[in-house]
Amino acid sequence: LSVRDIRFAPDSDSILEAETWRLDAIAEALKLVPGGKFLVEGHTAAVGKPAGEKELSVARAKKIVDELVRRGLLAEQFMYSGSGGTKPVADNATPAGRAQNRRVEITILE
Repeated sequence: LSVRDIRFAPDSDSILEAETWRLDAIAEALKLVPGGKFLVEGHTAAVGKPAGEKELSVARAKKIVDELVRRGLLAEQFMYSGSGGTKPVADNATPAGRAQNRRVEITILE
């Protein structure tokens, strides 16, 4: 499950208010997997310092986990990590490519 373009405040893990409905829908979908275990991976565009990108991607992945837990899932169901800009799905040379690389991926493990 790749969740693209969940919008955050620039250089922050603060999710924009307009994204609330998407998080609600994701939580409801994940609740359909009884006893499920999930891996949440954060990714960024490669536009800054690699250490900062990594830190931001981890913070954003954790923020998504926190929001899903607030919506009724259990913290024990989640693992999270961040890859910074090391796993692009598009070209970082264009704004459209960078937008695609700013993403959170949720993998259903069980």
